[in-house]
Amino acid sequence: MKPYNRAASILGVLLLSSALAACGSESNSASQSEPNTSTTTTDNTSIEEPATATPDEEAATDQENGGDQATDSTDATPDDSAAEETDQPSDSAADDTAATDDASSASATIAQEDPADASKQGDKGAGADRPKTENFQIATADSTDSVTGKLQEGYGYAFYAMEGLEFDAETNRLSMTANPDYYAIITPLEKGYALATLRNEAKTALKAYGTPSELKGEKVPAALSSSRLFLSAENEAGTGQFALWETPAKGYDIKINIPTGEDAETFTTLVYASLSTLAD
Repeated sequence: MKPYNRAASILGVLLLSSALAACGSESNSASQSEPNTSTTTTDNTSIEEPATATPDEEAATDQENGGDQATDSTDATPDDSAAEETDQPSDSAADDTAATDDASSASATIAQEDPADASKQGDKGAGADRPKTENFQIATADSTDSVTGKLQEGYGYAFYAMEGLEFDAETNRLSMTANPDYYAIITPLEKGYALATLRNEAKTALKAYGTPSELKGEKVPAALSSSRLFLSAENEAGTGQFALWETPAKGYDIKINIPTGEDAETFTTLVYASLSTLAD
């Protein structure tokens, strides 16, 4: 064989070996760089993706949360409010309790026996241009009786005191002859008196007897039914009453003391009839 043919054969063998080596190297690189898709898929199936709410579900959730917030922001339910009101006594209830406590330890009396003030009340003779005596028909629980009244002159006013009563003009006091603990105080009022003020003063004066009540209509004694204002309070010791009696010329503050006892009915019948004849 010729020398160049031998050299060409050797060169060819070397080139083929190099090519095969290069192909083996590329195959190894490709196998190492290719990802393991089966492993990735397996791993991914074991991981749960976060749940994503649909628009409808989000709206429902928002509405539910809003309802909860509204419930939380409410200060008190109606039952709670009612309970709180029940637990907290009203001022008026506290006043009534205080009045009852005062009455339980007090005797029936009206502390008002001030001397008559002629400079304010007026002179005697006013309203006295009437007969000295007069007969009155007075209805009692059982019958209607004829009772004689004697004209009494106070400072600035006059009236008929029914038989069984006596009057002291110097103290404006009309009392039961047989039992002076039963009495009424008549006080002429100056012009410009206020109804609200008189009502408050009367309530204060009557608290010694108990919780005062303002009487109206048929609850007011018939003889004094024309009173503009009539209040009453009572306890075991007796009853206290206040009346605002008005004539065309002036008003009268009348306080009546009625102890508990067998003379109470007789006294009230006579005193109501007497006071209804006030004139000036």
